[in-house]
Amino acid sequence: MSLELTEIVKDFIATKLLSKVELDFLESELWETLEHIDEITSLTSAPIDISKELKLKDGSSWQLCCAVILDAARPQKNSRAKKLKKLIEKFSLH
Repeated sequence: MSLELTEIVKDFIATKLLSKVELDFLESELWETLEHIDEITSLTSAPIDISKELKLKDGSSWQLCCAVILDAARPQKNSRAKKLKKLIEKFSLH
């Protein structure tokens, strides 16, 4: 897990704001995860307070936190969080 990604997520929790550069970084990190999900063997869980703040279940991954933030900051027709949740289930990365 990228230290920068975790810090950006924590910054968002604290301020509810991210710069274009930070959002672009989260987009690229999430894209990498989605592109290589079949090669990933496990995901690192975010702390409970972070998951709770983003209305996610305890034990949710940093990547899922990233997807929720991007859905909030840059909404798309298809939710990134829902897509990632389905892939996490499909590849049993709980």
